[in-house]
Order: sequence, then structure tokens, then C-alpha cells
Amino acid sequence: MKKILLLSFITLFGLKSFAQETGNDSYTIQRLIIFNEKGEVLLQKHKNGWMTPALRHNTEVTINKGLLALATDFGLEVSIPQLQGIFMYFHSDNKKPSFRQHYSCKLITGELKTPKGALNVNWFSLNEVVKKMLIPDAKIVSSVGEATKQIFDYPNIIWGGSYMLVKGNGKTKSQMIENFYPIGKIE
Repeated sequence: MKKILLLSFITLFGLKSFAQETGNDSYTIQRLIIFNEKGEVLLQKHKNGWMTPALRHNTEVTINKGLLALATDFGLEVSIPQLQGIFMYFHSDNKKPSFRQHYSCKLITGELKTPKGALNVNWFSLNEVVKKMLIPDAKIVSSVGEATKQIFDYPNIIWGGSYMLVKGNGKTKSQMIENFYPIGKIE
């Protein structure tokens, strides 16, 4: 009995000493792919280019509450988000690795508005979304468009993959270091 209690104590409290400290920000980014009734996707434009709405998840809020609140920033009510992919990002400047999670949902109702910080918002076809996100001279890293395209091409699979982010000449570039692979299936 004493061995079981000791083992339980070590397991519960000892593992904490091995956990990596991340400070106040894990730099987790959650992207929300919102489909309207025409099958179009919402993109927002800001100084880095066109991309799906994103939430830098560094507060104590659940995933669903955070993503649903993000949709309301655009004046929209959406269905419960569905996980579509988890991608790991390594950084050439030795920052801690970070994650990008992509979710999709459907528009329920609302009147589209441009939230603070966005230059423009609009609905685009899937082909237009990929073209806008993969414009070579945009500041947005190509991995965001590549992952979004993979999700569009295979929407019933939850995807994984890894990228290296390399900074240079005032721009960050992404290089795939682990090809896309399925980590789950959407039924």
C-alpha cells in the first residue's frame, strides 16, 4: 500500500518538475475556416496579407469559447468548430516550438463586419482562398495556405505536419520538415 501511495505521489507531483515552462504565452494559433451557405470561406486582410481568421490563444478560455468569440468579432454566429489539423512549428532562431490548429465551422447567421485590426474581410471560393493565401510576395508564411489547401482537398481527415520557420531579409519563410499525415478522421 505504501508503494502504491509513493508511486502515485511521484507520478502526480514529480512529472510537474519535468514539464517545460512556457511563460504566459504558448504562441498557439487557432485558425477558423468559416464556410457560408454558398461554400465560400471568410478571409481577412491585414498587413501580412489574406488569411483565415486567427486567435492567438494565450488566455484562460476554452477552445470553443475562444473560437466562437472570434466569429462574433466578425458579426457572425457559427456552428461548433471541428478540428481539421494540428501543425507544429519550429523556429530557426531557437524559440520554443509552437502549434497551429485549424478548425472549420459553418455560418449560422450574422452580418459580416470588419473587426478592429483587419483591413478588409470578404467571402471567397476555395480556389480564390488558396490563391490569395499563397501569393509569393505576401508576408504571410506559405504554410498557412498549404495547410488550408490540404484541409480543402481532404476535408474528412484531421491533418498533422511540421514546419520550420526561417527569418531573413525582413520576411519569415516556412519550410515543410514533416509531410502532411492523417491523425484522425471526421465522421
